[in-house]
Amino acid sequence: MSSSARRTAACGETAGAILAGGRSRRMGRAKAFIELGGRPLIMRVIEVLRELFPEVFIVSTDAAPFAGLGLPVIPDLYAHGGPLAGAHAALSATERSQVLVVGCDMPFLSPAMLAHLAGRAEGRGAAVPRGPDGLHPLHAVYSKHALDPIGAALSGGVLKFSDALSSLDVAEIGEDELRRFDPDLRSLFNVNRPEDLARAEMMIAADRTPASPAG
Repeated sequence: MSSSARRTAACGETAGAILAGGRSRRMGRAKAFIELGGRPLIMRVIEVLRELFPEVFIVSTDAAPFAGLGLPVIPDLYAHGGPLAGAHAALSATERSQVLVVGCDMPFLSPAMLAHLAGRAEGRGAAVPRGPDGLHPLHAVYSKHALDPIGAALSGGVLKFSDALSSLDVAEIGEDELRRFDPDLRSLFNVNRPEDLARAEMMIAADRTPASPAG
């Protein structure tokens, strides 16, 4: 089986989970429905995941804001467990062999990179990108084998992804490999602060600006 066929098969065994339960302290307001380029951030994420994965759902302690999106909303099983609890809830919610976990605030996801991560996670505990700024555990694929170790970490009071990952067989996807699918690593960009939103708006505006003819 070719590598592209393996990635396609892996997507069929992968659920897509969108974490949308954060408190958004740095943004100062809930991020999921902030508009970017005329569309809510979470809709940009949903559209990409629906292209790739047969099962897509949202992880949030409050289902009400997402009632109109047509997706299941899964609550955390560990209160106040942060993003790590969100990943645990996602793994608990599906019968599929692995789950892609992304934030609701990642407007430039690359379908090719996500499919690659799904393929790289097969047979491992997780596949996690390592960009210039370190690991990105909220843009990663986790195997069902990671469910019990993550649950044990949460039960022991561990909240940091970095601490929980130390107990998993992680395939770290390095920068050179990532750039094969996303040369500018835009897919790792997330909107945490108002200045990030302003930067994202500039990126979209630049994409819409026609290139000047050569000569």
